[in-house]
Amino acid sequence: MRSKQLVSLALKQSRSDLRTFEWRALLLALLLATTLATFLTLLGNQLEQGLSRQSASVLGADLSLSDSKPVSEDQLFIADALNLQYTHVIQFSSMLSTEEQILLSSIRAVEAPYPLRGELRTDPPQATPVPLPGTAWAEQQLLQRMGVEVGTTISLGYSSFKITAAIISSPDRGNGFRSFSPQLLINRQDLEATKVVQPGSRIGYRTLFSGTESQIRKYADQLNKALTPQQRLWSVYADQPMAAGALKNASNFLRMTSLFGLLLCGLLITLSLRRYSSVQYRRSALLKCLGLKPKQVLHLYLIKLIFGWSLAAILGSLISIILLQLTGSLLQTILPAGLPAPDYRLALIGPLLSLALLLVIGFSPLLQISRIPVMGLLRRDQLSHQGLSWPARLVILFLTGVVIALYLGSIINALVAILLTVATILVAGLFASLFLPPAGRFFARYSRLGRLLGFRIRQQRQWHRIQLGIMSLLLALLSSLLLSQTELVDRWREQIPKDTPNQFVINIQPWELEPLSDFLQQAGLSPNLYPMIRGRITRINDQLPAEVLTPEQLQHNSLKRELNLSWAAEAPQHNQVIAGTWWHPETPDNLISIEQELAESLGLKLGDTVGFEIAGQKLNATVRNIRQVEWRSFRPNFYVIFSPKAMAQYPQTYITSFKLTGEQAALSRELLKQFPALTLIDVSQWIDQASELITRLIQASTLVLGLTLCAGLLLVQLLLYQELEQRRHENALLQVLGSTPRQTRQLDLLEFALLGFASGAMAAVLAEIMTGLISFQLLELPLILHPVIWVLLPLTGCAIFTLGTLISRRRSGYQQLQQS
Repeated sequence: MRSKQLVSLALKQSRSDLRTFEWRALLLALLLATTLATFLTLLGNQLEQGLSRQSASVLGADLSLSDSKPVSEDQLFIADALNLQYTHVIQFSSMLSTEEQILLSSIRAVEAPYPLRGELRTDPPQATPVPLPGTAWAEQQLLQRMGVEVGTTISLGYSSFKITAAIISSPDRGNGFRSFSPQLLINRQDLEATKVVQPGSRIGYRTLFSGTESQIRKYADQLNKALTPQQRLWSVYADQPMAAGALKNASNFLRMTSLFGLLLCGLLITLSLRRYSSVQYRRSALLKCLGLKPKQVLHLYLIKLIFGWSLAAILGSLISIILLQLTGSLLQTILPAGLPAPDYRLALIGPLLSLALLLVIGFSPLLQISRIPVMGLLRRDQLSHQGLSWPARLVILFLTGVVIALYLGSIINALVAILLTVATILVAGLFASLFLPPAGRFFARYSRLGRLLGFRIRQQRQWHRIQLGIMSLLLALLSSLLLSQTELVDRWREQIPKDTPNQFVINIQPWELEPLSDFLQQAGLSPNLYPMIRGRITRINDQLPAEVLTPEQLQHNSLKRELNLSWAAEAPQHNQVIAGTWWHPETPDNLISIEQELAESLGLKLGDTVGFEIAGQKLNATVRNIRQVEWRSFRPNFYVIFSPKAMAQYPQTYITSFKLTGEQAALSRELLKQFPALTLIDVSQWIDQASELITRLIQASTLVLGLTLCAGLLLVQLLLYQELEQRRHENALLQVLGSTPRQTRQLDLLEFALLGFASGAMAAVLAEIMTGLISFQLLELPLILHPVIWVLLPLTGCAIFTLGTLISRRRSGYQQLQQS
């Protein structure tokens, strides 16, 4: 038969197969696979880009380069070559004054365009992106502490500025403690006239850059190779504080959701192909009887699959794009900073992915169809297919892993997915053999339906093994996805708990401790006060750092600057000692506690000695323990804590933090009035921005989770419908032999309820394993057990399968047997 005739025959058979449930089920499986893969790809890309944009709105740019002097022309030349947009910011601390008040404030001198990402919101709204010359915009905290309003004139150095707007929220607050002080925004043109910037002044120069992700990453790589010790690079794609971990977890969750959606589609295509191929054996034998060769039969069915895929690809792509448009308004409320336009080039991924899965998974069933002998027309035992050899199975598994790896961009995730799927099918098949026959014998003792159930279990044992494997994996995927998202949300929320301090007080002198404590206690606050002094690491094990550390270790920021040091008789409650023990409060030895990341970066271990230069004096101390510090807790934290007597001879100041509610806003002004020498740092706006970002992450992940769960439940329903179609002829035959329609319906319900219970029990085991792997490897969360799923999943599986059977079951009877 010629190729043209083969294509024509494939087209005719495809049209005629539309009347069969198996072909329609396969087309629906392909349609769901294409739609789900395309939609999750487009949506995931939009959310990742949108969340990065939301993070950039906190930074004010895609990349920020800070320095103690203006950026060099060479670095700007590279930015120009990459077509990056940039703007310059000068930030410093200075005193502001009115006729009645003075206040230490952080001044930002900016130029248009500013900011490059995010939005600077003011009240009243301003028509210009930056203040006009001679005017300034002030934060609400500054206005409150100075007791002034919009329209007031304030003095900065030798210049006066009229406050024309209050800053409601602002990106790009800078870094360091100066970034948390109440801020005033002025035009860079006015800076020289103030004469506050003089030689020797502590000035922060910051250059903001924006561009595409590839441009920013390329520029960051070039800058990192030539950064000076004073320069610091912040990137929205790398190490932005707070947002980095949250965005990394969000991106991993989106990819994990895509992986689970991909596995769901693969499971459905696998089962649909297996069902379709099983009913095509007799037709294959007939085609061979009419003269077709096995190779031509293989090509014929391959062409039919291509036809089916083409139809599913077109419809699935259109449906996914429509769904993306329908969810657009919801996504805009989730990410007010806006979403980028969908990259419709990615819409090809879904159809190509479903095609790859179809060809890889369909290779085995098509090969089995082509091997059916002509004698299958006369002898039913000849219709049994021959299994593939182990090398062929390994090739199929390898190709499936390649498809998944290309889609996810991760070989490890693809390998884990394949291994879990294969292991699940094998273990679930063993579990079905051990659990279902005894359950059938148990029901047989009490009712005639139980005996029929036992007979059906023996008759369908091969299918039950496959069904239990697929259905338990399906339930495990859905439950582990739900558990992981719940734990991820809890972890995000824990980053900024309700009692997170939003006020820091520094430069507290020893004689101010008692009156300050009394003042705070009267206000209903009970913060801890921590001693603090600055020092620099100079030696490690009595050697210079350059003599014992690698070039990479020498680049650690702790060796380039002074560290905030403290001392304590007892371990801080919000730090966890992970190695060693804490010292006795009265120990005379010079002992230190080192933060975990610093110890790992410098290769420090228990018993090592570290030399410090503190207030011009040398001091050696021994590492007694290593602590785990949560830097995002907004509590005073330190890289190094000394034993108390080691620091007795050094001058000391104190630091504390506490939370003020909106009703206590006036307390900060009263605090500075009674203790004018203190420095009060308000971080509430930064916390609000970080909280908003985390809220958006939670909403976005919940949306993706809901869509995936809906797709999973739809797949469960389709699987049940497929199985019930296989029971129609059997139920009709039972009715011919005397069973009533009610009894056959009860038999179906009993079988699938039992199968659902067994699937749920198996899924509980798998969900614990999957959740552990996801939490530990992908989301970097602690491992915990979930005893509740051991009860809920079997009951949920039983309920879902029972309800699905009631919905999907079609009327079966003698008439259907006659019509067949």
